[in-house]
Amino acid sequence: MSMSFIKEPKPVHREFELERLILFSDAVFAIAITLLIIEIKLPVLPGKMPANGYWELLQPTLIEFLAFTASFIFIGNFWVRHLQLCRFLQNYDEGLIHRNLFFLFFIVSFPFSTSAILHTSAHFMLPFFIYLCNLTGCLAALFWISYYVFQKKPNLAAPGHHMEKELLYQRFKYGFLTAATGFTCIAMTYFLYPENTAYQRISYMIIPALGIFNYVRLKIKKRNTLRLVHKVEPNS
Repeated sequence: MSMSFIKEPKPVHREFELERLILFSDAVFAIAITLLIIEIKLPVLPGKMPANGYWELLQPTLIEFLAFTASFIFIGNFWVRHLQLCRFLQNYDEGLIHRNLFFLFFIVSFPFSTSAILHTSAHFMLPFFIYLCNLTGCLAALFWISYYVFQKKPNLAAPGHHMEKELLYQRFKYGFLTAATGFTCIAMTYFLYPENTAYQRISYMIIPALGIFNYVRLKIKKRNTLRLVHKVEPNS
């Protein structure tokens, strides 16, 4: 009676495969950022035009460039956070691959949501909600990966560095909670008060207010963690 066994990859092979996962992610980030700028083109400039006419002609392009700049900053920030998480990885499994692909889905969606936000108006806020949903999806996926690596499958991460892992995990968690809560409050404000522009504008301040609040919470947690480590070290 013959039996077949699936051979586990050698450590060298698994290290190479983990590098492929990270390099693939970097390529997706690079492509997403590149696609942001492709659609931005200068309008046809006439040979003769009064000085004030150039502003009106270039204003749509400048708005597109501002939207590109904002998305570039967001994608760059997500790449930095992804890099910070990957530096702790020593192994991978299918769960990590699926969660990473889920995160990259929202990264490659940025060119679409960025182009959509340019069609936002006072009476048509759906593109703006699509953009907020894109941001929240990135933060949710990043938190999902960090929870999987640091909490559910800690064997995927390199041993040690417990304080750095915990602080990074808390940062991802607070970031997701900030975006999810803020997005929900803004959407509910537009749903409950569709004609009240004052309430709608105030709702925009929820995300930065929650961001500052959670930033302070994270700083306090980091300070308390450092104090605990310093107390333990002399006794060890």
